[in-house]
This record gives sequence, C-alpha cells and structure tokens, in this order.
Amino acid sequence: MSRMVILFLVFFTLGLSLLLAWLGLVTLHENLMGWFLLVSGLIYFFGVIVVYWIRGIRFWRPRAKGEMLKEEGNDVSFWFIVAGMIAVFYLPPFEYLLVPAILPRIVWMQVTGLLIILVGSVLFIWARRVLGHYYSGHLSVIEGQKLVQHGPYRFIRHPAYAGYILIALGLSFGYSSLAGLVAILLLLLPSVVYRLRVEDRLLAEHFGEAFTNYANKTKCLIPGIW
Repeated sequence: MSRMVILFLVFFTLGLSLLLAWLGLVTLHENLMGWFLLVSGLIYFFGVIVVYWIRGIRFWRPRAKGEMLKEEGNDVSFWFIVAGMIAVFYLPPFEYLLVPAILPRIVWMQVTGLLIILVGSVLFIWARRVLGHYYSGHLSVIEGQKLVQHGPYRFIRHPAYAGYILIALGLSFGYSSLAGLVAILLLLLPSVVYRLRVEDRLLAEHFGEAFTNYANKTKCLIPGIW
C-alpha cells in the first residue's frame, strides 16, 4: 500500500469522519438518518485515534501473521471505491440541507432507510467477524491464509461489499436523495465491480482450482443472481 493511501487513512479520514458526524448532528432534528451519521462519524474518528495513534496497529493490513504473498500494487481500486463511498455518504445529507426536496421527505422513507442500513451493517459486521484477522482494507493475500467459504461467504463471495451497497442505498432512501441514488449507480457500483474483479484475480492466482470451484458455485454479490 502506497504512502499516499496511508496518509489518507490516518489523517484525511479523521476530517471526513468529523464532517460526517457534523452532517448527522445538523440533520438529526428533522431526519432519523442523522443519528446514524453522527454515531458512525464519531466511531470512526475515535476508532482511528485508538487503533493507530494509541495502539500503533496498522489497520489497513491483515492482523494475521504471515508474509504478504500477493497484493494490489497500484491502489487504483482503493481510490476508485473511496470516491464512490464519499459520494454516497456525503451527497445525501448535503442535498437534504441545501437542495429543495425532489423526492418525498416522509417518515416512512427514513424508517425504511434505517432498516436497510441495519441489514447492510449486520451483513458487513458478520463478514468482518468471519474473516477475522485476515480482513484488510488493502487487497492482499498473506502466507497461511485460507479460502473462507462459511458464514455469509456460503451465499456470496463478497458480503462486505454487499453490506456497503445496502448502507449506501439506505442513506439515499432515508434522506430522499436523488443525488445519492445517482451516485450509487454511476460511482459506487462501478467502483465495487472493479475492486471485486481485482480481488477475485488475486484469490484465483493464489488458491487456483479451489477458488475456481468456489466461484463457480457462489455468486458475487446477489445470491442466486450475480
């Protein structure tokens, strides 16, 4: 992982997380989604402070011990998906604050958005827990890593990314954001698809036939469809 990515993760994201918390704070009196943004922003901010600045853990690398055997060398998929995530997290609340309503802003859309976010968050956390110390924000394969095929990975190959997409959809729905929905289609989904292809290629090169057999029987993001 390049130095630029590391600087982004340990410095710039702190500012982004505080901005997210502020957007939640200024919208929560009118929209239930504000609570999600406020809590998420604060958790990430203090999480980075504790994990990296206090405990010295390089959270962008797998915590499991072992030599890194394969990795994405240019970080293109990282920057691509970061652009998509920033768009889908920040456009909905800014649109809610600054732009006259295009889609209906009603309570049942907020509640539905929170439910979608809940499902996405549970799926993401489940995937993280199943991967355990092999989880990493940087696409890589380390020595001794096993091909995980249990938990949510029984149904789809990339449940954490499916969780991201659901959370983004919930945010756009809860904030009645047309810009957020467009950002999902034009930025987030293409970036996720590109990153999944890079990740699948790394896994295929390392695990060979085992991954090919797993990929043949397991869909990418949507069980039984794709």
